Amino acid sequence: MTNSLVSGYLERISSKVFDDYHGQITSLIGNQRGVYALYKKNHLYYVGLATNLRTRVKHHLKDRHAQKWDGFSLYLVHNAEHLHELESLLIRISEPKGNMKLGGFKKSQNLFRALKKSMEERNRLQVREILAGRKKHTRGSARSKKRNVKRSGMRGAPPLKELLLMDRQLKCTYKGREYTAQVDSDGMIHIDNKVYNSPSAAAVHITGRPMNGWTFWKYLNQQDQWVKIDQRRSKK
Repeated sequence: MTNSLVSGYLERISSKVFDDYHGQITSLIGNQRGVYALYKKNHLYYVGLATNLRTRVKHHLKDRHAQKWDGFSLYLVHNAEHLHELESLLIRISEPKGNMKLGGFKKSQNLFRALKKSMEERNRLQVREILAGRKKHTRGSARSKKRNVKRSGMRGAPPLKELLLMDRQLKCTYKGREYTAQVDSDGMIHIDNKVYNSPSAAAVHITGRPMNGWTFWKYLNQQDQWVKIDQRRSKK
């Protein structure tokens, strides 16, 4: 029991228990802390937390929530370390009309911006691929591309151009962190606003040391499984 988040709970109990069975609920709950929920005709009205659940819920019979609820649930919590985040989580999911604030997560990262950036990058690559078939490459653009490849320390035709014709995303895990890269229609690998023409060169960008990129990177196969790109090479 000591290792569990919730040590005990009561669900959907009538508010009348505080008048009719005050001694029993006092003996059972005491001054324990946790999260509680208030209901009106079985519809969630309010979610809150308290260091003393019994007195807090009883207090709501006389404050601004009076007459707005007729039932309650209590969830006793051992460790109060994550109590505020637990309350915020429940409020954000259920959005009870009695709660005026959603609550927040102080040490958590909002992933919205990261998702937005990833979606915009994917759209940018898709537009580039669509327009690539209509664009006529001039000698100047070819020389410019060649110079960019040279500056990145890359030579030769990109080996992924034929191998991953329909598989655009790569993924790897290094030191517990996950990285992703995009492969364009020319077989070039894009990661962190840099371009590489080989899996190994892109792997060095992540690790800072020589790596076998063919076993380092993975792609999503037709069975929706992430497998090493070396397996794709062995099938050719």
